Amino acid sequence: MEEIKIRSDNHIHVGANLKRIREEKGVQASDLIRHLQLQGLNINKQRYYKLEHDLANVYASELVAMAMYLEVDISDFFKDN
Repeated sequence: MEEIKIRSDNHIHVGANLKRIREEKGVQASDLIRHLQLQGLNINKQRYYKLEHDLANVYASELVAMAMYLEVDISDFFKDN
């Protein structure tokens, strides 16, 4: 099955929302990265940095795993700034 990539636009900044949520939850980026790697996702510090700064498209599977780890609804990543 082909992975679906999600891109931020002028109204919704998925990466900024990811960073905000992670910081609000008190989760270190390294802990989230480690969890995603243990889930079998191909992610490292550089890629994660790009995701939080909207420099790379995020895969749907990455968003689902992040939402589960951060214990938020996936729709929280799509809040309009």
